[in-house]
Amino acid sequence: MFGKGQSGRIIRIALLVLAVLSFSLLFQGSRGLWERDEGRYTNIAVQMLKTEDFIVPAFNDDVPHFAKPPLTYWAIAGGISLLGMNEWGVRLPNALAFAATILVVFALATTITPGRSWLPPLIYATFLFPYSAANIVTTDTLLTLWEAVAVLGFVQWWHCRERTGWFPSLLVMWGAFGLAFLTKGPPGMLPLLAIMVFVLLAGGWKKIPLLFSISGITTFALVGLGWYVMVAITHPGIIAYFIRDEFVNRIASGMHHRNPQWYKPFAIYIPVLMLGTLPWALPLLRAARSIPRTLFSRSWWQDKLDRDQWPVFLLLWVSLPLAVFFLSSSRLPLYILPLFAPLSLLVGRLTLVEYKRGIAAYLLVAWVFALVALKFSGSIYPYAKDSREMAKAIQAMVRPVPQEIVFIDSEPFWGLRLYLHSEVERVVTSNRDSTTTSSDEPLTAELLENEPSKLLIVDKRKAGLVITACRKLGMEVRTRGEYDTWLFLTPSQ
Repeated sequence: MFGKGQSGRIIRIALLVLAVLSFSLLFQGSRGLWERDEGRYTNIAVQMLKTEDFIVPAFNDDVPHFAKPPLTYWAIAGGISLLGMNEWGVRLPNALAFAATILVVFALATTITPGRSWLPPLIYATFLFPYSAANIVTTDTLLTLWEAVAVLGFVQWWHCRERTGWFPSLLVMWGAFGLAFLTKGPPGMLPLLAIMVFVLLAGGWKKIPLLFSISGITTFALVGLGWYVMVAITHPGIIAYFIRDEFVNRIASGMHHRNPQWYKPFAIYIPVLMLGTLPWALPLLRAARSIPRTLFSRSWWQDKLDRDQWPVFLLLWVSLPLAVFFLSSSRLPLYILPLFAPLSLLVGRLTLVEYKRGIAAYLLVAWVFALVALKFSGSIYPYAKDSREMAKAIQAMVRPVPQEIVFIDSEPFWGLRLYLHSEVERVVTSNRDSTTTSSDEPLTAELLENEPSKLLIVDKRKAGLVITACRKLGMEVRTRGEYDTWLFLTPSQ
């Protein structure tokens, strides 16, 4: 059926894909869930599986959570359904997304760096930041994949733009942007800004309308907006919340306490870019020295647009989203994870692979082992907010395992839901503080529900306040044990 040469090529490709998957999956389940992000995403996914409601993300039966669109929760729920209630299932989507992004970078490299298309995917796979981020349960690794696929669709369209006829690659672009929008909302559309500016510079105004075909916009709307329409119908006012709280306030205010100070982007993003690109940071540092005669030179831009347009596009793909992140008042390291895909392509063009090639190969193999060891180290590193360790403490001290776990005046260990199958919630005492929200139930109301098999978890410093509140309601409180700074209490009539 296949010729000898073709069969050998298929085998090599299969082995390469297997190696990429193995590299991505190693030790994904060795570490417990670290609060707060990993626990929150996992808890919501488990809640979806329990209630079979995959439209409304929720922490528990009483508290919905619309801060993020649902695609990440769906992916985690799928991983759990496939591999079980464990960390392997929770982190499976990230491992697969990281592996898929490597392959997408390779597909991009065949057009952008055709002479060395093998190098950018190797660079991306061994970048410190993307590999580490793939072991953390957030939206960002999935988002990186969808943005890279969207750009791949554009690159294929631009590469073949002189041909006539229908371009399915534009549907790929808009479909992937829809998935990005369903993963993290408007930030997933940032590469479109770079695409539009590039098309304007390289092709003029007349080319821009070609990007916005009816079939492409329809694809985006069907993929990316359907969920928003459904929740807008069932939850009046939710669209105003998305626009005001999750878009405008994140960009223009410090409401969400995500490093709004003016100097924070320099303290966060610059170190992440430099350390996160290890061991390939040197070509970027060398390129930075030439910025005055490149980025600030009109002749350089014109020469590249005339002869070799892809460096211009890569620079726009990195710099324009990065400028938005700098200007935004909400800043976290993982926000710039999608920029490491274009950075890998840039480094691939800048790296001199001929120099001491044998030594470099040995060093790179050593680096790969170091990356794997780094991921494994998370399983032995004692972290105070490890939900798996708290779950072990509860199982050892509280019998039977409580059906409901209530944290008082503190951010819950949401990940306990995965290990104990108990509903987790947060309540507040009468001394409300700045960390509470309008959805938090008062402690007295929670106690008056008088539900069986309930465990209260409180900071030791506030234990007296909680015990007093229980006794005022005629309840006795039994101390069941402690973990780190936390005290385990069970109230009873």
